[in-house]
Amino acid sequence: MIDLLDPKLDYIFKNIFGVEKNKPLLISLLNSLFKNNPYINDLQLENTEIERILERDKASRLDVKATTDNGTKLDIEIQVRNTGEIPQRAFHYLANMMPRAVKKGKSYNGPNVIGVWILGENVTDRQNAISEVYMTFQPSDPDPYQIMTDKARIFFVELPRFDPKKADRRDLLTAWLSFLKNPIFIDEMFLEIEEIKEAMETLKYISADDEVRAIADLRQRTISDHNSELTIAREEGETNEKKKIAQKLLARNMELREISEITGLAISEIKSL
Repeated sequence: MIDLLDPKLDYIFKNIFGVEKNKPLLISLLNSLFKNNPYINDLQLENTEIERILERDKASRLDVKATTDNGTKLDIEIQVRNTGEIPQRAFHYLANMMPRAVKKGKSYNGPNVIGVWILGENVTDRQNAISEVYMTFQPSDPDPYQIMTDKARIFFVELPRFDPKKADRRDLLTAWLSFLKNPIFIDEMFLEIEEIKEAMETLKYISADDEVRAIADLRQRTISDHNSELTIAREEGETNEKKKIAQKLLARNMELREISEITGLAISEIKSL
């Protein structure tokens, strides 16, 4: 029995879906997610050189970028951990895609851009596993909620919220999400689908490759270290902000106990200020 690697790790996902020979698998996954809006007949992958990316920067992004046959620009991101700012990053990445889609001197009514974030941890407080995001007009009497443009969209796929037992087993997206969430426990009926079967065979093949396993392990540790650094930096920033607030309250001669209750800092920390 092969110990299967996690397809949610960006390096493994890219080996399955981000290589030329497996384009039909990526097309199948995206069509099931987009519900054929747009329907993709073919696409061109834009960044398939995995090894060079890793050589340049061990912590670099291993996203999958592509352009569909109707010109839609795609950016598929895999994120195992919730780093606390993924919605903001998703918007930033989408904004960076716009200059590529709208060429100089061309109409702004250009091709669509779509960001897809496949997530190993939840990043929103929504109930459904799939959230589709548009730029919208918010309701204000008498105007209703209204989509401003569908040229730029983001899909969040929060795999922890996906329950294959409650999903529509006839839906191809259910099969794909089951594979991504945990291929070890995927329902045998889904493996009768040709694309899912091919994805599983590819995963088994690369999982048996010692070099791939070594790189995957290094990649996982690199991502964990990077996320730990971000968490520490964010916590230090929050602590520094609390200390600034405490200093202002001290200047107003507020009692130490009250400052502690407001900022969450220990009285000993406040005394040291």
